[in-house]
Order: sequence, then C-alpha cells, then structure tokens
Amino acid sequence: MDTSEIVIERVTEFSSKLTDAIQRLIKQEGDHYQSLTDNDVQEMIQNPHGYLFVARHIPTQEIAGMIFVAIYRIPYVKKAYIDDIVVVEKFRKRGIATKLLQVAVEEAKKHKVSYVMLTAKTTRVANSLYEKLGFQRRESHAYRLYL
Repeated sequence: MDTSEIVIERVTEFSSKLTDAIQRLIKQEGDHYQSLTDNDVQEMIQNPHGYLFVARHIPTQEIAGMIFVAIYRIPYVKKAYIDDIVVVEKFRKRGIATKLLQVAVEEAKKHKVSYVMLTAKTTRVANSLYEKLGFQRRESHAYRLYL
C-alpha cells in the first residue's frame, strides 16, 4: 500500500461507525483512555474550536488514523494544540502520520495561529517525525490534574 490509497478527511458528520473506529484507535494508546460514547464523538465534531481529521484507506474505507487539533485564543496569542494523533498499527510506517500532521498544521495556518503545540511521551518513536516536520522540543514540564 502506498499513501495514494489514503485520503485525509475532516469529519463533519457523525456516524456510530465513526465512534467504533475511534474506539479501536485510542485503545492502541493504552489502558488509561476512557470509552467514548456517540455523544462524545458528536461533541468533538460539533466543537467550533476543534477539528477532527481521519485518514481513510480508500480500497477498504477503513479509518487508518486520526488527529484532533484544537484552535483557540488566549490573552496574548492564538494557538493550536494537536492531540491524539494515532495510526492503526498495520498502516504505520507509510507516511500517514506525516499526512495527518501536515493537514492539521495547514488548518492552523488557515486560522492564522502563532504556533502549534503537541506533547509526546519521551519514549515515542514519533518524536523524530515531529522534529523532522519542524516541531521544536521545548524545555518544560507537562502537568495533568485528573478530575
């Protein structure tokens, strides 16, 4: 398979098949992810500041990957945050993550953001991809408060 068999689409319409596909994708990320409901996925699609893109394998119509980018303004800058870039294991190493990231960055440019952020585990193989695409590693600490 080459990347010409993959199309990147912005998701604007809901289907329960989409919920199932996203569930399969996020399960690859580990046990700490909560199950999504149809309402959760509808909320992501309807979010005026969020953009969900999927990579679809044309011959099978299977969702091969996804990325979510949030675009928002804070007092001093407009920025984008990329979250949940995931590619189905059997479709990895074929340029799909690169295409998803490029589409997310282009969406951010359309909205005239100052910069795009993402976080990644230090053990992620994809860190080299992020740097290859121009992302710069920051010296910072990431914190999370579970509610």
